[in-house]
Amino acid sequence: MRNNDITWSRNLFAALNEGGTWCVPRSGLVFNKRGGALVLITRLPGFDSAEQESDLDAIAAHFSAAGIEVRHA
Repeated sequence: MRNNDITWSRNLFAALNEGGTWCVPRSGLVFNKRGGALVLITRLPGFDSAEQESDLDAIAAHFSAAGIEVRHA
């Protein structure tokens, strides 16, 4: 994992307000910032489920490396 990915993850998380929403347009994953964690709140329909899983795994790895928990609602 590159340092840039970790830095990017920290910066995105810091830019979100508590309760703020982040959507991944490529795969339709929607997250909220809650209590110091990034929480997956929905998977938009019409997206490939394998791509959603792949993105979720990558997001969890990058944010975890940045010290941020990723969990499901």
